[in-house]
Order: sequence, then structure tokens, then C-alpha cells
Amino acid sequence: MKQFVWLNPVSMAMYGGPQLLEQLIKKGFEPVECQVDHIAAVREKYRQAVRGANGCVADVRCPLAVAYIKERYAPDFLEYPAIEPILLHCARELQREFSGQGTLIITTPCQSLKELGAGLKLPETEFCTFLELAAKAGISLRKKDLEESPIPPGFFQEFGDVIQVLDSRDKIDRYFSGESARGRERLLELLYCAGGCHRGDGVQGAKT
Repeated sequence: MKQFVWLNPVSMAMYGGPQLLEQLIKKGFEPVECQVDHIAAVREKYRQAVRGANGCVADVRCPLAVAYIKERYAPDFLEYPAIEPILLHCARELQREFSGQGTLIITTPCQSLKELGAGLKLPETEFCTFLELAAKAGISLRKKDLEESPIPPGFFQEFGDVIQVLDSRDKIDRYFSGESARGRERLLELLYCAGGCHRGDGVQGAKT
């Protein structure tokens, strides 16, 4: 049975390149890519969610940020749309494409996205962090430190000035701990790791 592997954009930017792909192929993995523009599709779903919302819409692409806000602050003005992260859209597309041909491995930049993906219970599909895959397969890594994530804060920039970007836990805390946690914003862009997923525990190692 074949072993297909999809490398998320963060992992590819930090560890990718011909050497990594060569190692994966030698270990029996077949790297695969999506054909659908899921970034545009997800952005459009949020546009529609904002249009139809009565309150402020929460960006739910980062499950760790959402869980943190719900547990610590439980704001009553936020609406949580049923929109899956881009990574899960990719997983569904590839699972359909390679169904019955082998095992599909979806790499994630953090444990939080791994757990969210595993909860889908997609047939013949395994979610693991990139570092877990590298350790399991015996892949030697050479990391490139990134100043900016491949999908940086500002995902909803084209929506205009009704977006509030909270791209770290510190910013989330400052926003929800303020005297007024609600302004004129219609959507909160949320990231738990400062600056983006390139600081996730699935590509950087355990957090301290």
C-alpha cells in the first residue's frame, strides 16, 4: 500500500526543499498537493459569515485560540461559524482523491490542528505534526528560521477596517481583559502563536 503525504505550507517553508522531498521518497512516501484553492474558498466563507452575522464573527482557523478564548473569557458577543480550517479542507480533498489507494498522512504545524483533524475520523487518513512524521520516518531536518509565516496575519485584510487582528495570546488577553472588549469590529482574526503557525509546537518543538 502506498503512503501519501501532504506537507502543510508552514512545514514546507521551514524544512522543505528538494532534500526533504528526496528523503521522503526514499522512505517510501509519495508527496501530494491539493488542486483546489482552499485559501480563497475559506476566505469567501468568512465573507458570507460576516454578512449574515448579528454580532462579531470569530476566526476559527486556529482551534487553540478559540478554545483558549471560550475557556478563559466566554464572550457573549462572538459568533463561531462552522468553517473548517484550510488544512482540513485540504485533507478532505486529498482523502477523496486517494481513497482506496493507500494511507494519506496530513502534517500539521501544531498538536491542536492534529487533534482537530483526527476528530474527523477520515478513512485511511492520519494526522500528525511535521516533527512527529520526521521522527517516525527518520528524516534529518535542516530548519530555516522564518520571520514571517507563509500565511501571515492579515488573512482578512481585504475585508476592510472592520477586522481586528489578535495574532498572539498576549494580544488576545489584552483585548478581552480591556474595559470594553467590543468595538466596531465585525470579525476577529485569531492566532494563538505570536505571528502565525510557524511558531507552532508541531514545527518548533514543545512550548515552554
